[in-house]
Amino acid sequence: MAEAAARAGSALRTSGYRLTRQRQLVWDTLRRTRRHLSAEQIGAALRRQGQRIDTATVYRSLGVLERLGLIRSSRLAERQYFEVAEPGEHYHLVCDQCGSANHIEGEDLAQVLRHITTEHRFAVRSADLIVHGWCEKCQAKLAASS
Repeated sequence: MAEAAARAGSALRTSGYRLTRQRQLVWDTLRRTRRHLSAEQIGAALRRQGQRIDTATVYRSLGVLERLGLIRSSRLAERQYFEVAEPGEHYHLVCDQCGSANHIEGEDLAQVLRHITTEHRFAVRSADLIVHGWCEKCQAKLAASS
């Protein structure tokens, strides 16, 4: 975690920003959860920890962190989610019922990208794949109510 904080601090200082307490809290929350979170979810998580931070401050912090390439945002299930920017391709499973979004990895998906590059002579810069459906919890709720 110290290395990640140093990375954020260095990127901010190089760009003329300070690593404020609020930015540090938002950055740490995203690093710790390693999930897609909305600004509202980040703010709620911080308030549960006893931090006094409003949603507007969370959004401002996210904007700075995203501009510097430390995090990235995705529009999933009609909401904007944020996560730590990691190298590599990006795949999501989005529940259409509850809106949860989960990151997945898979060699099969990497093979599809290689096929696109080779067979279609297309230089892939990045790829975002969003698969919509119902998560395990929502499927169980549906089965229980039937």
